[in-house]
Amino acid sequence: MFIITPLIFIGISVIGMAVIVSRKMSYLRKLSPESNEVSDNIFKDFFPELIAWFNQIPWHQYRQVTLQEIEKGLRWMRLVFLKIDHASARLIQKVRHSHLSTQLEHTASIQSDISTEVIVPEHMEIVAEPTPEDLKAQEQQLIIEIAQDPKNVNLYEKLGDLYLKMDIIPDAKEAYEAGLGFNPDNQTLARKYSVLLKKTDTIK
Repeated sequence: MFIITPLIFIGISVIGMAVIVSRKMSYLRKLSPESNEVSDNIFKDFFPELIAWFNQIPWHQYRQVTLQEIEKGLRWMRLVFLKIDHASARLIQKVRHSHLSTQLEHTASIQSDISTEVIVPEHMEIVAEPTPEDLKAQEQQLIIEIAQDPKNVNLYEKLGDLYLKMDIIPDAKEAYEAGLGFNPDNQTLARKYSVLLKKTDTIK
């Protein structure tokens, strides 16, 4: 098969050359020795009929039409290239969107695999919720401190906060009122007292 194919091409070439030479024999017999000189245009020497036919075409008459057709062809080519460009841009966007989606899904899966356990450092101690006994002890301690320093507004505020934590609203109200009695300009205490009043009105 590899030998037959080149032989076929060689045979076709030889037949083509024989056909061309046979068509030119009538012109070769008429040529004088002086006319055997090779001109500057070899293509004209071998294909005089084609050159003669080409020269007979009135190109000046078809110039405008030719230019219009060339312009149409160029516009068509430009349109085709623009369509190819738009199609490739859309394809790039789809590929990019698919890539980003895959990357986000991968990141989300990694984050979901990470444990969310909170690690407490060794130097930090976990503070337990105070028991009712602890709250009572704090109350007694604040009462003793107030007895020793009855004009200390901070002690009344702490006592009121403690009563709120113990959910004893009336005692918390009295503690805040006592503190405001000594210092009516205390904004923090006044704000807590106002919130407590609103809370009591809502409960009522």
